[in-house]
Amino acid sequence: MERFYFDLYNTDNSQLDPEGQLFATREHAGMEALRILHDVALDEMPAGKHLKITVKVRDEEKKQIFEASLTLSSAWT
Repeated sequence: MERFYFDLYNTDNSQLDPEGQLFATREHAGMEALRILHDVALDEMPAGKHLKITVKVRDEEKKQIFEASLTLSSAWT
């Protein structure tokens, strides 16, 4: 098992993961990053018309190895 750190960036602020989580592979950590992205988008979507969320994954050496982003814009016409 390897430890991976999931840092969250959105329009308003950022949150660095100080503890990390254990996963068997990098691919599993990448899937977790996508799950986090999905969950944060669901929580924040009603709050605004423009939303950008990024999850960056770091390995045990604290090097970034993966990044996933979601940008949402919505408006009534």
